[in-house]
Order: sequence, then structure tokens, then C-alpha cells
Amino acid sequence: MAEEKLNNEQTVDNSTDTSLDYIEAIKTLKETTVEKSAYDSLRAENKKLLQSLVNGETIEPQNKVLSEDIDTLRKRVLTDDSLTNLEYWDNVLKLRSALLKRGDEDPFVPQGNKVAATAADYAKAEKVATIMQEMVDNSEGDPNVFLNEFQRRVKDTQLKK
Repeated sequence: MAEEKLNNEQTVDNSTDTSLDYIEAIKTLKETTVEKSAYDSLRAENKKLLQSLVNGETIEPQNKVLSEDIDTLRKRVLTDDSLTNLEYWDNVLKLRSALLKRGDEDPFVPQGNKVAATAADYAKAEKVATIMQEMVDNSEGDPNVFLNEFQRRVKDTQLKK
């Protein structure tokens, strides 16, 4: 009788372990898979590109969608007063990325009639973007964590008079 209780207890423990394994497996699958609709659209686009390559045709890039994204991001960054610092910087970094993809000038680099951007300016702009992106990523959607990171990593510089 005591052996039966021991065997029953062991099977219960094993089922708990396997259920935890299943939960971990499901969590991993959710993190590493994409939606079927997104996958199908990418496959269709890939098929079009392969067909155009085989036929020697060229396909125009879809800049219209990118322009709409840029306009939406620009409007959100410049006019939405309700954004938290985290949301603001997330949108600014997305806007910068979209502008660079389109081939525009880097908005983090000084521009103007009396200013000529140097390689150091581009390096510093990239460094700023990288640090800000790290802060956005590290905050994991929490504006307070972002503000903490921002205050910890960004220092005020005195302007020359």
C-alpha cells in the first residue's frame, strides 16, 4: 500500500514537470514564430521578386508606404503632447530609421548653410542613436525605467557663450 502511494506521488510530480516543459515550449514558440498572414505575405513578395529576377524585370520599391509611415511618425513626434519620454524617443528612433532607409539625411547630424557635417558628426549621431535605442530596449515598455536610464546615462553639457 505504501508503495502504491509512493508511485502515485512520483507520477504526479512527473506530470507537473512535463506541464512546465510544455509551458516553456509554448512560450518559446510564441516568441520565435510569426503570424501566418505575415509569413504568407512575405512568401508572396519573395515569389514576385524571384519571378522578376527570372524574367529580367525590375520591381519598384514601395516608397509610398514608407512615406506614409514617415509622415505618421513625424506627426506623432511633433504634435502629440501626450507622449511619455519613452514613447517620444521610440518614435524618434523609428523616424530616423525610416528616413535613413529612404535615403534622406540623418536627422541627428547637424545641417545648414554654414555647417558641413564631418565623419565625427556621423559617428556621434550613430552613437546617440545606439545609446537611445539601448535605453528604449532596456526599459521594456516602462516609462519610469526609461526615465531612470535616461537620467543615469545622459548628462547636460554647458553651451559655450
